[in-house]
Amino acid sequence: MIAHYSFPRLKLGGVTFTARHSLLALGLAGIAYLISNKRKRQAVFKTASLMCKIERKEDSIKLIWPDEGDFYRVFRGQELIYSGREPCIADRGLTPGTIYTYTIDSLNEQEQPVNRMKIQTSTTAENKKEDNILLDLVFTTIVAKGQASLEWEPIKGIKEYTIYRNGVDIGKVSGCSFNDRSISEDQEYTYTIKAKRPLPRSEQESYAVKSLVASIVGAVKKGSSQAQAAIEEITNTKKIGPVKQLLQPVENDADGKKKRNWHLRYSTFLPEEWLKNPNLASKVPYFKGDNRGFDPESSRYRTRVDVYIHEKESDAEIEFSKAVGKSEAYNHDGDFLEEGVASDEDIVVKHVLSNHEKTTIQLTHSVANPIIISPAVDYKVIGTFYRNGEINIAGYHDQAPHHEVYLKEADDQNWEPLHLAENKGLEMMAHPTANHLWRYSTFTQ
Repeated sequence: MIAHYSFPRLKLGGVTFTARHSLLALGLAGIAYLISNKRKRQAVFKTASLMCKIERKEDSIKLIWPDEGDFYRVFRGQELIYSGREPCIADRGLTPGTIYTYTIDSLNEQEQPVNRMKIQTSTTAENKKEDNILLDLVFTTIVAKGQASLEWEPIKGIKEYTIYRNGVDIGKVSGCSFNDRSISEDQEYTYTIKAKRPLPRSEQESYAVKSLVASIVGAVKKGSSQAQAAIEEITNTKKIGPVKQLLQPVENDADGKKKRNWHLRYSTFLPEEWLKNPNLASKVPYFKGDNRGFDPESSRYRTRVDVYIHEKESDAEIEFSKAVGKSEAYNHDGDFLEEGVASDEDIVVKHVLSNHEKTTIQLTHSVANPIIISPAVDYKVIGTFYRNGEINIAGYHDQAPHHEVYLKEADDQNWEPLHLAENKGLEMMAHPTANHLWRYSTFTQ
């Protein structure tokens, strides 16, 4: 870990605000309370894709598709839930905040296939988690022959999104949808949606106060950007399997009930070989870095957590290991001064739930420099592993140091990179500064 300035905080830590600021905070808290009460009624989120209109509630999903056949069949997963002539269905009795996959077959009078589309969407969550808006964000993916459509719930404070396909920037959108008609049916695609937003866009009092302090931090920290200190980074990634494979008849799905053993790895590291201590008053001028780039198998890191999910019939076993790298301090001549290993007691993995639909785990992390007083490296991850093989993992972290998250099935040799984020400056570890919010989910089954 590397040293920092000891940044001022709210009365929780250092900066004392005036009565005016206190009144402002109380006013914002009152508004947030009223909003939260209003939200106790079930939320409804609608989208109107060119391929299908969708209405979602906490316990139901309604689908309306083009009337292009004489007869229709709708499957939820592998279960036939509708057959008839009306191009619509209301699927009720669902679990809040859960991803569902639908296959819609359009047939002629002889019950021969005319068209097929596959939809992945979710019910709305009962209580959205304010610390990571991406976790419960409704994200819909629709695939049909030759095209893939992405739609997502609007995010406050964002007017423009940049779309990447397989790592290549393919343009910007001002709305909350993207339709790709230039895909190969035999190829896998990974779409990443990136955006930025200023902290004050949140309704919550905590974010409003946090934003004010972030501006102060950005202003007083030499060499840092006031704008960057108050800007959240947002990355939302969707991996889509080959359309030809996704549009196979439901009866051909042999892996729907397969039990899987997942291995999730999260590491933080410092890419530099040497790092200068920004605190000029400190007796420790330099620290040794990890001297590497992104690499899931590297033995050099600040921290590493491995989580193993072993799926059972309607439950799962969770195992994990955690490790903290050694911190080393040096003087101006490069002579060794001291070393230390930080405590790992604030690295915690929880088994949130397991049932016939999914398994959810939560990983929280806070580790500081063991040699000098400095802000800790903080992050949080919530991962859901569905029984059909889909995953939905969301988290947030300080914009320092480097963060890397990988996943694989236990027997696989290669890691799938879920999230890679570079260090934006060590001052970004201070609590008042903005986080990087990220999510990775799949539509491959």
